[in-house]
Formats: sequence, C-alpha cells, structure tokens
Amino acid sequence: MPQPLRVLFVCLANHCRSPAVQAVASRVANQRGTQYVEFDSAGTGRAHTGDPPHPLASHEGGLRGYHVNHIGRQIHPDDFNRCDLIVATDRDNASDLERLRGGVEGRIGFYRTVEPVQIQLLRRWDPFAMPGDEDLSDPLGQPPSAYADMFDVIERTVPPLIEHLEWLVSESG
Repeated sequence: MPQPLRVLFVCLANHCRSPAVQAVASRVANQRGTQYVEFDSAGTGRAHTGDPPHPLASHEGGLRGYHVNHIGRQIHPDDFNRCDLIVATDRDNASDLERLRGGVEGRIGFYRTVEPVQIQLLRRWDPFAMPGDEDLSDPLGQPPSAYADMFDVIERTVPPLIEHLEWLVSESG
C-alpha cells in the first residue's frame, strides 16, 4: 500500500499565494483521482495568522471554480518533520524556510529517499518558466489583474506538480 505524501505550500503570509496553490492542487488532484497525497499551506510570517485568504484571492479563485478557504497559519517547526515536500512560492520564502529548518533534515520515511530535496520552488514545475522566473509574484497590494495573473501561473504549474507527486506515490507502494 502506498504511503501518504504530505505537501506543504508556503508563502510569506499564507494569505494569497499558498492558499491559492493549495486550492488548485486539491481540485486538480481530486479531478485526476490522485490518492495518498495531502495538501496544506502556511506562511513564514505571522501577519495573517487566523485570517481567511485575501478577498481578491478568494474571488478570483471562485471565478475559476476553486474554493480558497484556508485559515492562515505560520509554519511550525513540526512541519519540517511532518511534510515530505515543502513547496515555496518564491526564493525569499525558500531561504526563510531553510533558515527556520536550521539545516537539519528532519524527515523520516520513504519519500526522503526518492525526493532528496525537501524545500523546492513551485515554479520548478512551470512549463513556461525561463531562467529568472523562479518566483510566483505576490499580488498583495496589487490590482485584481495581479490575482488573475497569479492564478494563470498556478493553473499551468500545478498539473505537472501533481504528475510528479503521483510518481512519488507510485514509487512508495
């Protein structure tokens, strides 16, 4: 039987990008019948802990059929042990995650052997990303079109990510 794969999406405030990625990934995985994959999201900062997602993220997601409803939380040290893959939305968040992790690899279990790098950038799976396109732009404080642009990138990036996760699960069972 395959082992559960735990994926955590992380942005700065867990207010726009990471809840949006979580909503899209959950729906795409559900539509594909992906099993044994669990999604969560968190922020490296605490500014929006306990808050619902930004209204423009929820609105744009709703227009596209996603239910963006995560309650903001800050990453916890236990997340580094609990999650098999931590997907950062930009390089600053990835650096913050490495600092918060303290250089200690806390994962145990199978996925550490087939996915040796725990903290990765979301746009690694973006089929249109060019060198220098590592970051998913933060739409906070921007007009509604920035949220549409954010979802455009997420929607083209998540399906290849889900395929990768399905492969990881297939290797475990």
